[in-house]
Amino acid sequence: MPVYPMNMDVPAHVPPELVYDYDVYAPGPPESDFFEELYKLKGKAPPIFWTRNNGGHWYVADAKLVNQVLRDSDGFSSRMLVVPRGNNPTGEGFTPIHQDPPDHTKYRHHLSVALSRKGVAELAPGVRQLAIELIEGLKPKGGCDFMTDFAFQLPIIVFLRLVDLPEEHRLGLLEEVAKIIRPGSNKAETIRGLAAYLAPIVHARRENPASDLISWLSLQEIDGVRMTEDKLLSMCTLLLIGGLDSVANTLGFFARFLAENPDHRRQILESPALISSAVEELLRRFPTVTAGTGRLCVVDREVGPALVKAGDQVIAPPAMMNFDDTAYPDPLKVDFSRRINSVGTFGQGPHRCVGANLARSELTIFLEEWLTRIPDFRLAAGAPTFQPGINISYTSLMLEWPVA
Repeated sequence: MPVYPMNMDVPAHVPPELVYDYDVYAPGPPESDFFEELYKLKGKAPPIFWTRNNGGHWYVADAKLVNQVLRDSDGFSSRMLVVPRGNNPTGEGFTPIHQDPPDHTKYRHHLSVALSRKGVAELAPGVRQLAIELIEGLKPKGGCDFMTDFAFQLPIIVFLRLVDLPEEHRLGLLEEVAKIIRPGSNKAETIRGLAAYLAPIVHARRENPASDLISWLSLQEIDGVRMTEDKLLSMCTLLLIGGLDSVANTLGFFARFLAENPDHRRQILESPALISSAVEELLRRFPTVTAGTGRLCVVDREVGPALVKAGDQVIAPPAMMNFDDTAYPDPLKVDFSRRINSVGTFGQGPHRCVGANLARSELTIFLEEWLTRIPDFRLAAGAPTFQPGINISYTSLMLEWPVA
């Protein structure tokens, strides 16, 4: 069933053969492999089609057309990233994700500098130490809910330390971010609540900067003028949403795959040099962001067989690039020897995720430290529970392992 009511009115410029009803928030049955369902969609639907779900919008199911849309910031604006329209923030939205070049580039630059490879390398020892402490605490128990006990701990605590927010606020903030990422909640109200939480913190850091990321951003200039407080608050709210969700979701899919595939675990254990390749291949196979890559068409564009008119919403999931048979033969197969060229897991075009370096670092450290300490683990009784939405995630993933 669709999450939001269907709009039965199909625009006049959409031919009947390009209408295919699909709900981006329910890519398959709860027990299915959502990514396999995404791959299968290419064989069922046109390369770009109009779905009446979620208010009515275009959906791009072809990798090359996805790339075309996401790189065309003149024709497709980032002002509307999700469907239906009412779920997008009012006003200017978040900085810089709802901005288009050249304004987007000015603000994104500062985040890119802060989360550069050099900056992430400086964080790595602390990430590793935290990972080791968490895993050593779990190891003698013989099992855990991986999501609660690790995935929603490691990257979240790392982020809270990075922005110097109290770690005891972790669970409350996670609950609020989940309301934004999952369908069906009052997102505007939740966003206002997060902004209200951050506002006094942002103001204080701007007045008296310390050594945290919020303070550093508060000192940066746009066109020669110090970033305004409202832009800083917008950027920090966005950071909070992204920092508390994406890596945790990905960790869950990494853990489940390895729990169910001992041969792949053995490959890594016998050849630790494979870890970098394993991270890239698992990122390709399990791209958790599947519905938050929308655009608003601002100039009529031909996209494959479709005429996309100004005012139309388009969902162009970069995840489709990961399942492109021409780039990755047998794309549902996990192959650690596969050559990875460019995957869409972190997005594509000007809005590619600035946190990709930190995410890769955390995922690499997870494989290195978990497999060293808990090499033999499997799914425990009880099916894992999924939560679809803008991002696909597990809410629970029970694992078990032998205790010496």
